[in-house]
Amino acid sequence: MKCNYCNEIFDGDDSILVHFRHLGKNHYDVLTDVDKIMYDTRKKMIESKQEYDSQKQNDGDSDLVFNSRYSKD
Repeated sequence: MKCNYCNEIFDGDDSILVHFRHLGKNHYDVLTDVDKIMYDTRKKMIESKQEYDSQKQNDGDSDLVFNSRYSKD
């Protein structure tokens, strides 16, 4: 994957995430309004996913927690 702003090339399994972080760190101020909206939306989605994964790891699977609380034994 190639950066459209500085022609840096990203290779590897996590190239999309590395490219995303590169854009935020180095080129956010020159992004178009639409690109900034997309960047901010993706950033919120990534943060939400990380929070969900962390909560799921701490609390366990929500279906299992719900079922254990509300199931009749």
